[in-house]
Amino acid sequence: MQDNEKIYRIELTNEEYEFIQNLKNELCDKLSKMTKEELTEYLKSFYPEQDLNFEKEIKGTIYKVNTYFNKDAEHTILTRFFEIFKK
Repeated sequence: MQDNEKIYRIELTNEEYEFIQNLKNELCDKLSKMTKEELTEYLKSFYPEQDLNFEKEIKGTIYKVNTYFNKDAEHTILTRFFEIFKK
């Protein structure tokens, strides 16, 4: 953990915790059954490309940001999700 990171503690009832765990398990199950292509399309539905490509002016300089999905990537967002959920 880095010095500038903060830790927040959320206290849940057992019922709330079980509900969240069930949601997490359902999502993991759904995502694990998807092909790479299905997973890419599913994630794109949350973040349409037009929202990921943008221009931003900072101190008089205009920066253009473009985002691309690499279908040949070795790691997928699913891998990252599982790592986060395991914590």
